[in-house]
Amino acid sequence: MFKFFVPKNTVFFNLFNQSATNNVRMAELLYKTVSSETPHDEKMHFNQIARLKSTGNELKHQVYTASSRALVSPFERNDMYALASGINQVCDTIHVAARRLNLYQLKFVEPAMKDIAGLIIEASIELEKGVQNLGNLTLTHDVSTCCKKIRQLETYADQVYNKALSSLIHNETNCIELIKYTEILAALERATDKCEDTTDIIESIIVKNA
Repeated sequence: MFKFFVPKNTVFFNLFNQSATNNVRMAELLYKTVSSETPHDEKMHFNQIARLKSTGNELKHQVYTASSRALVSPFERNDMYALASGINQVCDTIHVAARRLNLYQLKFVEPAMKDIAGLIIEASIELEKGVQNLGNLTLTHDVSTCCKKIRQLETYADQVYNKALSSLIHNETNCIELIKYTEILAALERATDKCEDTTDIIESIIVKNA
């Protein structure tokens, strides 16, 4: 039986939930950035993402501060730090992808970029569900299901990325454009990697506190 998932102080779970929800908003804006029809729209969405990145960083530091001061916490302090950091790394990678899109000013958007951006939204939503359910004794199976779905989404993102990369290598003759496209695709795919990495942290917490 999981012995810790109903903490006396809900401040930590509130911070984790806010962080995960912040990532979903960033992922949705990233998709809008990829889908932007004008440089103005792209810049506007990127600026919103940049502001949310600052929010994510602040939430992470709030977890660190609260953990260092708390006499009682829902689980081990190192795991608190790891989960806060894992969620924030998703935030960071979304920001990196958006920043590259904003800087590189692509002539056209590869369909794979939209596909992976859509997968980032799905993975972020599943991560949000998993984090929200982490505090409920009866929902640990649901948490594991969310983690499984994220791994499946990451695998699919890998496949989309590899197919797009192969096509670019064989068809793009402009070396500078090739670098731009490959770096953006890599940044997008890395965001799904970070979602998967965070599920490893969540599942480790569940196992250690069983």
